[in-house]
Amino acid sequence: MSGIGGFLTGTIAARGTIREIEKKGEYHTSRNRLILTLGVGLVIIAVSGYVIETEAVPLSVLSQVLSVYAVLPALYLAGAVTFRRWELKNGKEIHWEGTWIGTFYAIPKGLTWQERYQYRYEQRERLRAGNSVERATTK
Repeated sequence: MSGIGGFLTGTIAARGTIREIEKKGEYHTSRNRLILTLGVGLVIIAVSGYVIETEAVPLSVLSQVLSVYAVLPALYLAGAVTFRRWELKNGKEIHWEGTWIGTFYAIPKGLTWQERYQYRYEQRERLRAGNSVERATTK
């Protein structure tokens, strides 16, 4: 049960990331989204602790529903499968840089590491130039 939920959650998150990459050329995770995710995780842990302490649900049922051992690999697998399908369809690779708040972006396949670096640099400059033009037109 938890594996299926984890896989669905991972697929939905990966599709949202891909949509942003297609629209803007990159996806930068916001701090608010990170805080929301951590908050939801803490709420789930607190509710699980309460249910275990009060014995409202048998522990065997609860362990099947909230198995971290099934959720985490399913989340990762769903993201990997969704990203790989998109890469094969579009002929690009999805790269990620950063730690907690990362940036996802797509680059053409088959580039050397120097060409990847140059492509990423040019892509950032195009995005910055586009953002400054948008700001100038809205003022």
